Amino acid sequence: MEKDESFLIFDISEPYEEVNFYRRREDWNMAEHHHPYFQIIYVIEGVLLFKVDGEEYVLKRGHICITPPFQPHSLRTETGYYQLGINLQINKDAKGIIGLMDVYMPDFIVIDYSHLLDVLPAFEKDCRELTKLSKIKIANVLDGVMVACMENAVNGTDIDFKNKLLTFLNKNLDQKITLSDVSKELAISQSHLERLVKREFGSGVIELYNQLRINKACSLLSNSNYSIENISDYLGFYDTSHFSHFFKQKIKMSPTQYRKHKNWAK
Repeated sequence: MEKDESFLIFDISEPYEEVNFYRRREDWNMAEHHHPYFQIIYVIEGVLLFKVDGEEYVLKRGHICITPPFQPHSLRTETGYYQLGINLQINKDAKGIIGLMDVYMPDFIVIDYSHLLDVLPAFEKDCRELTKLSKIKIANVLDGVMVACMENAVNGTDIDFKNKLLTFLNKNLDQKITLSDVSKELAISQSHLERLVKREFGSGVIELYNQLRINKACSLLSNSNYSIENISDYLGFYDTSHFSHFFKQKIKMSPTQYRKHKNWAK
């Protein structure tokens, strides 16, 4: 990726204003800006660092991001990257795609969409030929991408999402996890992440994380001989006093009382 390369096509069908293929060199960047239309970027090769609302998202091969109109953002890459870009028209279309995007995709979002890689060679060939038939095929592929992204936004709490979320949280029970940490790990905007977690688990991300810490503490108190101090250290608390206060807030009894209660129940 030694130099910038571009390949743009226009005059497809609504709502697609432009489709482009850009190859960016190493250490390329673009300062913060915005557009009056939805912009979609799909990373084909390399790594793109995409910054929105002070958060930087790492987009790798197979990741697609959708930026809503007038959302300030900046881009940079250390490795260089190759993208498929899709710019939608500003005005609403007869198909109703932009109207649906307004409803289902009001915030910046990143989606793992690796299976698009399978059709990219044929898609890029159609873009270069740009015959009447290829224009129809291009529009069909793009319609499928838009529909898939909206379905993901609506039904984003699939098994894969939940597994990734719970695996990350459980691996970091001894850390001071923030919403930003989880957002970056899953490559999802904070607002969208909160909505997904609320819908699936009935709580916010940090509330879910704290509940997992409590669950682990209860398990260790009930099923191990670890001291209160050891459990406190294991879960990343400052000291036993901090752990005890946190535990009592959630369980309504101290760790010692909880352990005695569970041992008595056995």
